[in-house]
Amino acid sequence: MATLAHSLEPLQTLEGHTDRVWHLAWSPDGTSLASCSGDRTVRIWQQSRIEGRGWRCAAVLEDTHTKSIRCCCWSPGGTHLATASFDGTTAIWQLQGGIWEEISKLEGHENEVKAVAWSPCGNFLATCGRDKSVWFWERGLGDEYDCMDVKHGHSQDVKSIAWHPSRELLASCSYDNSIKLWANDEADWVCVQTLEGAAVGHSSTVWSVAFSRDGRKLASVSDDCTLRVWSVEWSEGCPPEPHCSLAACISGHHSRCIFTVDWSAQGLIATGDGANSIKLFGQPSLLETAAAAAAAAAAGSDPAANSSSGYIQQAADAAAEPGTPQPAGEQPAPAQQQNGELYDAAAAAAAAAAGDAAAAWECLCSVQQAHDADVNCVRWHPSRQGLLASAGDDGLVKLWQYKGLGQAAAQQ
Repeated sequence: MATLAHSLEPLQTLEGHTDRVWHLAWSPDGTSLASCSGDRTVRIWQQSRIEGRGWRCAAVLEDTHTKSIRCCCWSPGGTHLATASFDGTTAIWQLQGGIWEEISKLEGHENEVKAVAWSPCGNFLATCGRDKSVWFWERGLGDEYDCMDVKHGHSQDVKSIAWHPSRELLASCSYDNSIKLWANDEADWVCVQTLEGAAVGHSSTVWSVAFSRDGRKLASVSDDCTLRVWSVEWSEGCPPEPHCSLAACISGHHSRCIFTVDWSAQGLIATGDGANSIKLFGQPSLLETAAAAAAAAAAGSDPAANSSSGYIQQAADAAAEPGTPQPAGEQPAPAQQQNGELYDAAAAAAAAAAGDAAAAWECLCSVQQAHDADVNCVRWHPSRQGLLASAGDDGLVKLWQYKGLGQAAAQQ
């Protein structure tokens, strides 16, 4: 098999925001991209039905927040959008009659809300902020959201939060250099682990965390210019308890603070930093195995007959894991859409390959001037292989196409 070449090619630049773009979120079905900005608006981008026209702005959500909108997040079913703002509030939006309407506003944080995230079951929201707290909200009847719990485990601003893709487990990261894991214990959210310390933890502000699509890994990035990958394991007790251990510390590639991180369905990690660059990281030995599996699948091999079948079933089981019943009108996207390319042969082979944890991580490619200022957010498309969106302080949203995974195998 030929050695894989890796590149990130520009596809389109989306203009419209008049201030820095803080955050991006793909809808679960991948048909819409939300972007939020210092201009106090959210823009919804959709692909034009006219071939060759690319993505266009389909809606602008405005006149709700009075300060920068720092984060946006879709509900698992794609019916609602949550936005977190420096004005101390979180707004819930719903598309009604073709128009986006604010249907609820969550208040309680003392000042800036830095992030908002929906749980995989859709019943819970988490928010975090400059007031050093993490809030847990439960969706009630109609458009009501009730605060379940407020946690003050961090000693500094909480920068970002991320839910496990199939369990009620939340990761939070902070200016205090730590990552905390929160689990639901009979409606009381408990910190079950703190990742910190000179031996394994970051030495400066942790800006972003992200779980892999299968939930077996957690990535974190920091002002210390390192990317860390953590293995996520579960005890056999009842209920099972999570435990994270450091699997890799990747350094020497970023010269400035790393602000954002995200996993692709195939196990690639994208990062964006204060040097205006986007970098992609992966485990080449696993990617080559994955490319071979993809080629075999394309040639008509039976997935159930190869070594990846165990992982395919494991991923399906994780996606189907029972959770809290869905509220009326809010159903998660189908498993294949909700968790990215769940049955993708490349992802399955990569995850099932022997020596997964031990395989060396490498920087596969780098775009040095991806934006004209800080890269604040990178997000992989949930189902279209290799499509990446980025947002920057230059006020732009950019779309990129990764080329490399499976390309060599497909051409054999």
